[in-house]
Amino acid sequence: MLALTLAWILLWRVSAVMEYAPHASIWFPPAGLTLAAFLVLGLPAAFAVLPAAVIVTFWAASLYDLNQGASEILLGGLLFGLAHGAAFGAGALVLRWLGRRRPGPSLPAFVIAFLLVASAAALLAAGLGVEALILGGSLERSDSIGLWLPWWIGDMAAAVALTPLFAGVLGAGREAGQRRFPVIVLPVARSALGPWLLKLVTLLSLLALIMVFTALFGRDELLAFAVFFLIIPQMWITYTESAYRVAVSLALFSTAIALSVGLLGLDGQAMVYQFAITVIAASTWFGLAVPTLVEQNRRLREITEADELTGVTSRRHFFERSREELETLRSRGAPAALVIFDIDRFKQINDQHGHLAGDEALRRVAERVGGQLRREDLFGRFGGDEFMVLMRECTGERAAERAEALRLALHAIRLPALDARLSGTFSIVEIEPGESITHAFDRADAMLLRAKRSGRDRVLYEAN
Repeated sequence: MLALTLAWILLWRVSAVMEYAPHASIWFPPAGLTLAAFLVLGLPAAFAVLPAAVIVTFWAASLYDLNQGASEILLGGLLFGLAHGAAFGAGALVLRWLGRRRPGPSLPAFVIAFLLVASAAALLAAGLGVEALILGGSLERSDSIGLWLPWWIGDMAAAVALTPLFAGVLGAGREAGQRRFPVIVLPVARSALGPWLLKLVTLLSLLALIMVFTALFGRDELLAFAVFFLIIPQMWITYTESAYRVAVSLALFSTAIALSVGLLGLDGQAMVYQFAITVIAASTWFGLAVPTLVEQNRRLREITEADELTGVTSRRHFFERSREELETLRSRGAPAALVIFDIDRFKQINDQHGHLAGDEALRRVAERVGGQLRREDLFGRFGGDEFMVLMRECTGERAAERAEALRLALHAIRLPALDARLSGTFSIVEIEPGESITHAFDRADAMLLRAKRSGRDRVLYEAN
């Protein structure tokens, strides 16, 4: 707590150096630290934030030569600490609640929630903070008009840009089960440090050039907007480096902007740079979430397209793909055949040896048959123990020959739970011109039923 208090005071002093108006800094790092502290530590973070707020209030009173007694300054510090802590504490409470939900939100959804909550907490902190200064006697109400806006932007810029890094540092030593904020987990990359440093130097060098150029050749806002183009090198880092390095680069980038504004006298464009920090920070966190979103979509597509047990194409996707394939084949006048088969006496396997043995049999059959098929064949599971194969550019006679090889391949499957070998019954139809895949399946399914009635472990094909 003492270290947190000292860090808060140090960050306040850094931001005070870069004030472009009384109580308005380019960005206010303590806001990011406060939100991070409440996220990681919960309510006990108040025991560090409140004393720090009181101490900096006394410090600010000496800097601004306020004619106030110690009791008035103490009251003002307590009011400011309560306003600041309550606003960001409430934001952290919302985020912690989201983190505890089961199932928790995805990272992309949480990034959106973080940005919205951090912005709202900063707005609340600005409004309450201005009122706290007025009630504490540090600010006249007539002087407070419009102060909330730069206060809000400064707090928001720091909260959005710095909170994940601060939370990662504070949460590094905590148990994994206590981590409620997804961006807290910022593993240090094991990849080479050199490429990241090169990208970081490139980013900061371009920033220095833009800031110096703006200071030397013009102070109008049009030139200041050039800083927004630095989103390109920052996103380069985002998409090629670990989350920890991304957070560090963003922190250094925002700090460099704030320092440059103060050192180069670009106070007139302060809000442009504040918005630049906020926009680039938000884009960075969205950028980190994009690979997660892509992976989630990939998994969802696999769940939709693949059978969960066997990994072959699902029933729905098989028929969708088959319709597309048939259209392509017909445009070239190429044949196609449909093969369907099931495992003989599969119900007995489930009844006598259990469903786990049945599931293993299904997996082994799918694996063995899949290994015998061509890349251009479409292999799917209809349901239960029934499978389907669309053989592209294959006549019925050729499909029957290949099905015979598949039937024999099933005999080679050995399962510890089964005494007898596995076998299967197959039926084949050549798909007629203009025939739908569902109609072809109905024909093949009826043929399969006849084949099982006349004797299992066989291949049945009847030419059209």
